[in-house]
This record gives sequence, structure tokens and C-alpha cells, in this order.
Amino acid sequence: MTGIDYAAIRQRIAIRRVLELIEYQPTVIRGDQWRGLCPFALHDSARDRDRCFSVNLARNVFRCFRCQRSGNQLDLWTAVTAQPLYPASIDLCQRAGIEVPSVSQSRNSKTGNF
Repeated sequence: MTGIDYAAIRQRIAIRRVLELIEYQPTVIRGDQWRGLCPFALHDSARDRDRCFSVNLARNVFRCFRCQRSGNQLDLWTAVTAQPLYPASIDLCQRAGIEVPSVSQSRNSKTGNF
């Protein structure tokens, strides 16, 4: 099992792409700020979920003001797919069509060694 460079994944896959993959539809869009229903379906009714979920596309972060979940694009993917971080990262890379960056690849590319 090789180490995954999670920072490289966050650089290559924006939160907007994750939202597209989960087919998220915001109810309010104001520039880089999206609001809408919580995709985690942890709330009692749609009314309780309405516009409680907020995403800042420029900062690649999300927050639900009802269930208190928050984080970056990897956190969102792991929560929606109910997978641990390692397999969720591999799954996300595959679905986004990028090679899974390993820690050794990232170190070599920074030093110029391949």
C-alpha cells in the first residue's frame, strides 16, 4: 500500500468537481458561495435541510449548519460515499479521471527526480 499525497489531490480536484460528481444542485448561488440542501440527509425533513449547507468554491470548503459537518473536498467525498479516507481518495481520483498521486511521486516531482 503506497502513501497517497492528499494535498496533491486537493490541488488537482476542486470542490466544485466533487459537487458535480455527487450531482449536487444548490438552491442559491452568489458568486463562489453556494447554499442548498444538506447532501448528507441527516436531518428530519427537507425543510430542516433547506439552505443549511454552504460551499465556498474559491476556498474549497463546505459547512452544514445543521449537522455541523465541515471540511474540504476530500472530507466531503468521504462523508457522502461513507468510505475511509484512503479508499475514498482512490475512488475520487478514478471518478475524476486523474492518477492517484503518491507521496513518493510528489517528492520526486518537487526535486526534479523521476
